[in-house]
Amino acid sequence: MPNSKKNMLLAIDLGNTTISYALFQNNKVLINSYTKNGDIPALIKSIRKRGVNNLYNVIFTSVVPKKASELKKALKRKFKEIKILEVGKNVHPKVKMRYKKSNLGSDRLVNIYGAVHKYQLPILVIDYGTAITFDFINKKGIFSGGLIVPGVETSWVALQERAALLPKLPKLKPVHKLTPIETRSAMYSGVLNGFGALSDGLVSRYKKKYGKKMTVLATGGASVLIAPFISEFDIVDPLHTLKSLNLIFQKEIRSKM
Repeated sequence: MPNSKKNMLLAIDLGNTTISYALFQNNKVLINSYTKNGDIPALIKSIRKRGVNNLYNVIFTSVVPKKASELKKALKRKFKEIKILEVGKNVHPKVKMRYKKSNLGSDRLVNIYGAVHKYQLPILVIDYGTAITFDFINKKGIFSGGLIVPGVETSWVALQERAALLPKLPKLKPVHKLTPIETRSAMYSGVLNGFGALSDGLVSRYKKKYGKKMTVLATGGASVLIAPFISEFDIVDPLHTLKSLNLIFQKEIRSKM
């Protein structure tokens, strides 16, 4: 690990089903990983296992308030000298918007901030998490609003729970065939082609309304899995939220130290 540890930042995205993290030195990703099911002890263990024994700066976003409190307590127990920044609590990224701010999840706020500062506008940010969010930022950098759709994994789990005769399959596999001849492949292909068509269709509607010169950015845990089933993506970056947290720290916190 680098000697200048106080220049390192741990960014954490605490979601409903996964917790992802990345360790940055300035703008370089040193390590990144994730844990499932909101397992904070496993997260701390994973961080320590990667050779991180001292942490000074942490920034995170959370859509699970109880887990956010648990995360802060766990980090303070394990790391003596630590400054913890939570988006929406003690750090407030500046984003122009028409959306009702009190209704906007901090993960979406982080994604929008990063998109405005890193990419050509207008831009549509699609985050494939527990839910899929479509967030449109116009050419003036104003967040105009967006959509919330059930997520790929959420629908995959629901399909198996609600259909008694379908097999229970732990993980989605990338099957492209439109005419599978057995049930497992039909399920894999149906979910991925279905969400691929949904994504392409909605992007097409955004472009019809707001113009074809629009950057389309895909992020989130399922973005890499779904990308081969979609033709409208310009950028696929599953680390966009974590990179945006680092950007917020660099621009809104470190620059004012």
